Amino acid sequence: MSPSSQFLLELSNASWSSYLLPEVQTQVATALKLYERECKEPNKFLDYSFVVFPMSKGYEGFLKQYFFDLGLITTQTYEGERFRIGRALNPDVHENQRDEWWLFDDVARLCGQRTTRMLWDTWLICRNQTFHFFPKKTSQIDLPTAGKRLEMLATAMKAAVACQWDELRLQRREKSA
Repeated sequence: MSPSSQFLLELSNASWSSYLLPEVQTQVATALKLYERECKEPNKFLDYSFVVFPMSKGYEGFLKQYFFDLGLITTQTYEGERFRIGRALNPDVHENQRDEWWLFDDVARLCGQRTTRMLWDTWLICRNQTFHFFPKKTSQIDLPTAGKRLEMLATAMKAAVACQWDELRLQRREKSA
């Protein structure tokens, strides 16, 4: 069963969402508006990936800010164009390819294996499998699946913020002072 647009709105308006940068909040709001609009007249399209795209983009911004606020990446890395979330969070990167930008173990140390795995799985399903085309694989998602992906994105961000709430608030205060 897909989540209701009201449930997603309540989830995204919870206290943890105050951590989100305004640009990320806009991406989340856009995705939720698209989902709500499409729920009013479902089955118009074969593929509802477009509903998930804005929040997936916001998730990338969220993760970069999250890693930056936790001191896992530098300002130069945060503002640069070379850092790749998909590589940083991938638990399957070979040991000889792990460098200063591979963060899976660092995040697991701070938030636990379960939360870190959730962040990775969310990236893989809601970003990679939504954005990319894979030959001989169905890449279309129906509206209920789009809703589930929005819920997955919100749940992952909520879990990440909850695990380091005090540290994140402290970092924000220090950086804005």
